[in-house]
Amino acid sequence: GGTIYAAVKGDAHIVHGGAVGEAFDELGGVARLGLPIAEQSGPADRPWQAFQRAGVFANEDDVPTLVRGVFWQSWLRFAEERGGLGFPKGPEHKDRRGTPVQEFINGVIYLRDGAPVPTISDIAAAHRRAGGASGPLGYPKGTQRAFGDRLVQQFDGGEVWWSGGTGAASVQPPFLAAYHERGGADGSLGVPTAEASRLAGGSMQPFQGGVLYRSDSDGAIRATTAGDIQQRYEDLGGPEGELGLPTGDKVDVAGGRYQAFAGGALLWHEGAGVFRLDAASFAIWMADPARFGWPTKDTWTDERGVHQDWEKAQTVLREGRLLTVPSTPVDASTAVLLCDSQCNGNSWIEQGARRAGFSNIVKFGFGGSGYLAPISGLGAGFTESVSHSTLLLPEGDPGVVIVTLGGNDAAQKRPASDVAAAEEQLIGMLQQAYPNAAIVVDGVMSRSDAAHAARRAMDAAVTEEARRLGVHAISVAGWVSTFTAPQADNVHLTQAGHDKIAPHYADALRAALGR
Repeated sequence: GGTIYAAVKGDAHIVHGGAVGEAFDELGGVARLGLPIAEQSGPADRPWQAFQRAGVFANEDDVPTLVRGVFWQSWLRFAEERGGLGFPKGPEHKDRRGTPVQEFINGVIYLRDGAPVPTISDIAAAHRRAGGASGPLGYPKGTQRAFGDRLVQQFDGGEVWWSGGTGAASVQPPFLAAYHERGGADGSLGVPTAEASRLAGGSMQPFQGGVLYRSDSDGAIRATTAGDIQQRYEDLGGPEGELGLPTGDKVDVAGGRYQAFAGGALLWHEGAGVFRLDAASFAIWMADPARFGWPTKDTWTDERGVHQDWEKAQTVLREGRLLTVPSTPVDASTAVLLCDSQCNGNSWIEQGARRAGFSNIVKFGFGGSGYLAPISGLGAGFTESVSHSTLLLPEGDPGVVIVTLGGNDAAQKRPASDVAAAEEQLIGMLQQAYPNAAIVVDGVMSRSDAAHAARRAMDAAVTEEARRLGVHAISVAGWVSTFTAPQADNVHLTQAGHDKIAPHYADALRAALGR
């Protein structure tokens, strides 16, 4: 049985005599709920029917629940949206904050400032997982809206995104602002694929096109984005691997890109791939990317130090000192020469070293240079250039390091005390780089006349400082006069002059080294 109701101008519908019809009558019938606007629906154990001003729903126990007023208007409006809100779980009520609310199987309707605001389907589920209105997301600020083939709903404490491929996940502070700064769903990150989570030293949230990371140490948020660098980062263990958290976003540069991390960096070069650099090697590259070019291998470490292969060189970082790997091994047969123009060509220094038994000569000779007198093109003397790694010493274990400087310092009237201080610093760096090598400091090649008094004084200063430091010293003061060596100009020898001095220097070098 039942009753047929028809509008003056409209369709007629039956209100059956079961649980829905009984509830309709008990709740005031047409006067309160209005006319039926559709036939009764739902299975026999869960029937429901829509009326003009309310919906009446009966559960398996024939207990009716009413959805009415603005809640009913909202329910009807979103009946086709993601499956609608579905059956009510109970009557409308006020939550613990006093906000009117009604819960449904497929969502919730909140009454905010007199207006109904529903959460529906996957977005409602994500909101519920986050604690609902009592959680960090709080109440919805508006209804969900389409964003291309995605949906988004804003809440007081963030927003929830949905797509067919990812499901629904929220983006909350502190990631929310960083997400929008990077273009939000239309940016490289796309929509979130999971909620934010904690990790050692910070937190993270994954997205379709990358991941946002937050460091506890400084609160900064950085991103990795889809591509070769992110893939290599994940292969190396991601934030819990050797690289740790990112310290910057990916940066595009000519020919490639890089990204810095707490434990180093990843560099991608077109046609070569991605290589891992430790923090120190990355700092060297950043200081002057063109100097060595792009890396061609990952950084690797052994007992010799931290190795890096580059397009233009191979380097080793040992105890803070950057060294270059020479094409010929630097071993006990090697003499490393640090000198000014006195070692140009087949000099007395090189000849003497060979005569003393060092067949392999590695020469760093720069005219006009000194301990302090600047090397052309580097803007600083040997000491500062080695200290700042603008001049790289060769890696290895040489038999001897011979330093022949000071003449240009004398010509520039550098105070002997300043030169001695620079000499001490340079010797210290050489001892650090070559702990097994003998170190020899030559004086300043000079004549015995008054015109060379300053050169002889500098000879005395640098050899005295060398002896004080406990390294070998060979004074060559007055040797041009003593051995009547021909000169090309006031300070330089002719080749004949070099040849004449060389055997005497070889004798002095052998004596100093006990060879």
